[in-house]
Amino acid sequence: MRYLIILLILFSQISWAQKQEKVLFVGNSFTFYWNLPSQLEKMILEQNIVWDVNQSTAGGATLRDHWNGNKDLKTKEILSETTYDKVIFQDHSTYPIKYIDTTEYYFLKLKKLLNSQTKIYLYATWHYPKFPIEGLIIDDSKQIEINLRTISNKYENVEIIPVGRAFDLFSSIYPDIKLLTDDKKHPSHNGTYLAACVFYASLTGKSSKGLNRRYEDKDSNGKKIYYSIVEEIAASKLQAVADEIVFSERY
Repeated sequence: MRYLIILLILFSQISWAQKQEKVLFVGNSFTFYWNLPSQLEKMILEQNIVWDVNQSTAGGATLRDHWNGNKDLKTKEILSETTYDKVIFQDHSTYPIKYIDTTEYYFLKLKKLLNSQTKIYLYATWHYPKFPIEGLIIDDSKQIEINLRTISNKYENVEIIPVGRAFDLFSSIYPDIKLLTDDKKHPSHNGTYLAACVFYASLTGKSSKGLNRRYEDKDSNGKKIYYSIVEEIAASKLQAVADEIVFSERY
């Protein structure tokens, strides 16, 4: 009986360890606003799965900045020293439209630092008012994703996370629930929650419906902190749109 108990304990520990994954976000403020990586980590934890979700980010950073170590970024060192199961790349919001060749060039340089088994994702962000593209009229986020797909279609283990299309769909259905802050560019708490739901559904293949609408933790002093809080009615709508975008294109 004692040996059976030991075997059960060992099996549970092995199963738990197999569920753990290391995930890295590489990006800028569109990634770190309202703690997107931490929200995703908390959502995953609701499934009793532990993901170690980290980020290498800096405001306004491009993939070129990440490669060159600008803005005190250590992305190359991080990718070289640690093996990740999943890595999400997010270039500056305008680059997939203005400089897609530059996006691809530095994406490939960073990609070469990864293990061949690492799953790679390109974070397709959103169009926003006064999108600074001279000579181009862009009314939605589709072109951002279309351009990024010219990259993902060329390489194995590279997928798109369609956050921008989720923003477009949600705003068309619920224009009174704002996804952007007052600068009409960066995500509000609702916007980041929607992005987190899209990431959750995309990375796990599970519906985001029913996920918690608030996430908390404790700081280094043991004091409670909240990553984000969204209204209950808004949360259900955000989850539904995230699922619609992720699963409608799959099935």
